[in-house]
Amino acid sequence: MDLKSIKHLAESYTVGELTKFADDFESTGVAPVKTQDDPGDQMSDYLMGAELRTLIDKGLSMPEAVREFSKRVRGVLS
Repeated sequence: MDLKSIKHLAESYTVGELTKFADDFESTGVAPVKTQDDPGDQMSDYLMGAELRTLIDKGLSMPEAVREFSKRVRGVLS
């Protein structure tokens, strides 16, 4: 997970665009916006960027969205 790339995606694209990137990447294997070399990490960046953007669209600031998303991830991992 590259937080810098994920934040850039969330700041630069809509949820719909990020979802389309993930769908296109899944079907073609070509990254519309490349963030990483590993395909799994690339797909994760799109999906995490979409989650962050969803939180931002609900009114959270980027730092708040990152904290909220991180809490969700930690909850799954523990």
